[in-house]
Amino acid sequence: MLYNRTRSKLYVLYLIPHKNQFKIDAIKKCSITINRSNHLVGSLIIQHRQFRTKVEQSTSTGLGRGSDERDGRQSEKRFSFFKLFEPSYLEEFKFKKLADSSKATNDEKNQLKIAFAEGYLAAKNKKKSSFFESFGRIFGFVFIITSMYYLVRLEGRGLKKIFMGNTHEIAPEEIEVTFSDAHGIDEAKEELQDVVEFLRDPEKFARLGGRLPKGVLLVGSPGTGKTLLARAIAGEAGVPFFHASGSEFDEILVGQGARRIRELFEAAKNKAPCVIFIDEIDSVGGKRSSSVLHPYANQTINQLLNEMDGFRPNEGVIVLGATNRRSALDSALLRPGRFDIEVRVSKPDLTGRKQILAYYLKKLKLAEDIDVDVLAKRTLGFTGAEIENMCNQAALKAALDDEEGVTMKHLDNALDKVKMGPEKKTKIPDNEVNRLTAYHEAGHTLVAFYTKHADPVHKVTIIPRGESLGHTALLPDKDYSNYSKVRMLAELDTSMGGRVAEEIVFGEENVTSGAASDLLVATNLAKSMVKNFGFSDRVGLAVHVNREEMYNEFSNTTLENIEQEVKRILNESYERARQTLKTHKKELDLLAEALLKHETLDLEQIKKVINGKPLDIEDK
Repeated sequence: MLYNRTRSKLYVLYLIPHKNQFKIDAIKKCSITINRSNHLVGSLIIQHRQFRTKVEQSTSTGLGRGSDERDGRQSEKRFSFFKLFEPSYLEEFKFKKLADSSKATNDEKNQLKIAFAEGYLAAKNKKKSSFFESFGRIFGFVFIITSMYYLVRLEGRGLKKIFMGNTHEIAPEEIEVTFSDAHGIDEAKEELQDVVEFLRDPEKFARLGGRLPKGVLLVGSPGTGKTLLARAIAGEAGVPFFHASGSEFDEILVGQGARRIRELFEAAKNKAPCVIFIDEIDSVGGKRSSSVLHPYANQTINQLLNEMDGFRPNEGVIVLGATNRRSALDSALLRPGRFDIEVRVSKPDLTGRKQILAYYLKKLKLAEDIDVDVLAKRTLGFTGAEIENMCNQAALKAALDDEEGVTMKHLDNALDKVKMGPEKKTKIPDNEVNRLTAYHEAGHTLVAFYTKHADPVHKVTIIPRGESLGHTALLPDKDYSNYSKVRMLAELDTSMGGRVAEEIVFGEENVTSGAASDLLVATNLAKSMVKNFGFSDRVGLAVHVNREEMYNEFSNTTLENIEQEVKRILNESYERARQTLKTHKKELDLLAEALLKHETLDLEQIKKVINGKPLDIEDK
């Protein structure tokens, strides 16, 4: 690259300015012979291309005049480059000095001019190359920005729809659910049969001047089967099914939720007759606000109201909405003309629970001791989803135990797990606490056993689950729509049994807070008896609402009478439970000892213990 002393050759290095730095472009070999006396060892011939000034433009060759001025003006830009070449064998070489040298021949000067011209052309070509590179970078940047803009604008119609299609639509052949798969909700199915007929033959109703319902609102607790019913409607009618969640319409960008509503209904109209199902509709159809901070908050629900009310007759698009918070919906959404039909999806009754249990147990490999009737009675208040979870938990437990099939024991354990939580793996090591828990649960059991009109006892256990140290399970004969006064009093006595047993055995000063939940249940029941059910002669038949702000409608005397009556009912129940356990103190001790020994007892074992018969089960 540099001057070679032995061969007396000079290599010219062409450097091109690139982003305030210098870049090596080419190396040219010159046949210039320089005497050894010329101190050119390590010198460089540098072609530094910059914008030309008026002084530079006046020079004919670009080699003499104007070079010094240009070097001075560009000293700051060249400084960063020369800092890289600070070793002593490098120094600045100027064309003017060599061109004006008296020792250089004409041929050598001509060769220097040729070398400069080649350097100039190389710099010019390099400048063109960098222009195209810059253009490519700018074009790529603009392309990325444009693509991102259209993806944001199109959102749901962007990459998701390009590669996955419209995920809101389900074709009729993909829906395999029918009304035969929905159990325990027969009343709701009967209401929705009419909707299926509307979808199957809309012209049948149009001939008589009828109008198709625009919307059906499904209201019920979580897990009762609202989504299942919506899919069953589309499956029975054999029509396309569009589904969306209310939260999908919530957007931080103004107008995006309303746009999605328009697109959903537009797609549905093109596939009519069809069903649009909006789950958790309270998220999009909540009550409108007039907040100044959120002036556009009502755009989405306004668009929904407009789309539902804008249907033409017999258009064949029915909107199904599901919610467990009906009170949160806007009143304009609930009026006839939008949601014409409202269907209550309640928790299954005893017959419904039997049907649901039979449906899910049919999928399991069962032992011979399964009693569906007992399970149906014990699952009072369970939804279909909870029953399904119970059956699944029982199957998992049986698999962990390496059993050939699911037994009644597994189902009973799964039921307690769903209702109260999982078992505590380690038993509480405190014997005093275990003994107190055994007497507490034995008190509940004996009061229920000896009290007329109380629900039958199913089992009692002192195995901790969740926040409970023990549990007494009752098994009602049937589902009750109305509760009589004697049944409520019997339930009060049973709730007091645990606290009374602690007092009888351990003394009044040693009772614990373990009865807190029992006392809460008893207090609420006693208040309902006095204020809502008219079961107090002193207060009378007037209904007293639970909201404290409404108490001002009644006199202080009435409020005092309510408090005294609640206290009287609780005290009388406590005394009846005390009398029962004092009468059966021997049975109380036997049952508590049996629980400490075996931990869990069913009804037949409880009867044997009370009658003084030995138990034929292994010690725990």
